[in-house]
Amino acid sequence: MKLKFSIFNLQFTSNGGYIAITVSIILSVVVMAIAIAFGSANLLTRADFLDFNNKQLSFSIARSCLNYALLRLAETPTYTGNATIDISDRQCAILPIETSGSNKIIKVKAQISGATTNFRLTVNGSSLATVSLEELSTF
Repeated sequence: MKLKFSIFNLQFTSNGGYIAITVSIILSVVVMAIAIAFGSANLLTRADFLDFNNKQLSFSIARSCLNYALLRLAETPTYTGNATIDISDRQCAILPIETSGSNKIIKVKAQISGATTNFRLTVNGSSLATVSLEELSTF
């Protein structure tokens, strides 16, 4: 519905508010797009943080397993591994200990909510001094 009116001898025609409605719809869509973008980024950051914490926890559990295996080797030089250890409410696995020359190779695995840590520790068989420590993706 078009209205015609005049103020101070100037003629104006009204378009019924279509421009105002169109501008408000466009601005609403832009504001919603920005809000959704920031909200999605926040959710993704939260998931990454959770994955990081799970990896950190599996790393610590695997290191504890290595320390346990070293303690057992110090107590009993014939310790063969092949055990599952409970650490708090989590578990880690000590794979069978291998011998390579005068060295012993200890492999451990800890998995927490999809985050896995695999360590291979090579120690001197007599002194248990560390020769190498590696984190592997798989054994």
